[in-house]
Amino acid sequence: MCLLACSLALSAGALAAAAQEGTPARTNSIQQFLFSAESSAGVEAEFDKMGVVLTDVLAAPAEGHTTWVTGTGPSGFPAPYRIDSAKGRFHVYADRRRPQHPIAPLPYESQEVMFDTPNPAVSPVGTLTYPGSGTNFPAVVLVAGTGPHTRDAGMSLHKTLLVLADHLTRQGFAVLRYDKRGIGLTGGALHPGSTTDDYAADALAAVRFLKLQPNINAARIGLVGHSEGGIIAAMVAAEAPEDVAFIVMLAGTGLPGLENQSLQGAAFARADGVPEPLIRLNQKLERVQLEIAASKLGRQEALDATRMATEALSAEDKITLEIPPEGLPAEAFENLVSPWFRRFLALDPRTYLEKVRCPVLALVGDKDLQVPPAENLQGIERALERGGNPHATVRQLPSINHNLQTARTGKLSEYFLIEETVAPSVLALMSTWMKDVAANSR
Repeated sequence: MCLLACSLALSAGALAAAAQEGTPARTNSIQQFLFSAESSAGVEAEFDKMGVVLTDVLAAPAEGHTTWVTGTGPSGFPAPYRIDSAKGRFHVYADRRRPQHPIAPLPYESQEVMFDTPNPAVSPVGTLTYPGSGTNFPAVVLVAGTGPHTRDAGMSLHKTLLVLADHLTRQGFAVLRYDKRGIGLTGGALHPGSTTDDYAADALAAVRFLKLQPNINAARIGLVGHSEGGIIAAMVAAEAPEDVAFIVMLAGTGLPGLENQSLQGAAFARADGVPEPLIRLNQKLERVQLEIAASKLGRQEALDATRMATEALSAEDKITLEIPPEGLPAEAFENLVSPWFRRFLALDPRTYLEKVRCPVLALVGDKDLQVPPAENLQGIERALERGGNPHATVRQLPSINHNLQTARTGKLSEYFLIEETVAPSVLALMSTWMKDVAANSR
């Protein structure tokens, strides 16, 4: 872990030095606005509020100029900050370096594509990349996780699918990634108005689109899914075994959505140091709410039942859980009854995994708080065993978080701060396995 921290510190220092010499910041960094202040003292006060300790002396820039400082936040990761002076105020940005984001010119071909789905209102638009020379390429469809992601899946200012596509294309694969429904250039209902089943239909359509491309080997097409995308990969492989040569589940679940949601909440709470009695109390209420959401009650009935379950808590429990005397506002329950969430809670990936016959690679990091590794990997492994799949590789990865980064705690707050988008060890393990499977597929 020291190596990661040291590399971050060196990167921050190098960036600050380059800026002072008049060298522009690298093009594969992302600027995130934080705050404005009227004075250098105000800047320092805002950093104090954020828990950021500056490791450089703050030299306020002159009007129209920029300076850089390095600071270390509560998570212990040093990072560079840009301070602009304009119109009598200082404007502060976090400079989130993303060294794995590819920069042109690239050693492969890229083209924008569109394909049809069973829904005439949804024709996903995406990017197909493939090696610059050769033909008959093995291919993969990248499937994003939960949320309204574009084809690059910009999670926590990281373009995870872009980095995956870049790596796999350099390894000899054709790679298709696309904007999810309702975002980017793709039509349809925006998350959470669409369900996992809708996204699975789109992923299958993407596979069948690839099968028609002249430079792709139709017998060697797989899916690589992150998080919910891993579930979708299993759903597609179970539904259309003749179309899918292999699947890779990156931080995918092996438990029903309801079970994983409960484990996830407890994992986050423990990481934040919440006392166990409070975690158990919160899980008890959450379990009731989730069971209602996963039921077949109508939307309004589910809303009413969830509100009543919360109101039925004792006065003491409400105080402990910081529920106000007047109760929670109606919007607090809205996400529980969205089409996506209700379907996700009831969905059991094991029912699909039992039907998957193609090779499967399932990876979950031991710092993953969103998909607790022990329980989910066990669920995946046992489901594949029940189905008699002899081609499964299931692994827990040390020091890897849900976003596939090398991490210390796995907390959400780290996602932004870690410069690495996908750990090189994950990329190497995945692509080596995929090349071996593709070489031996029909």
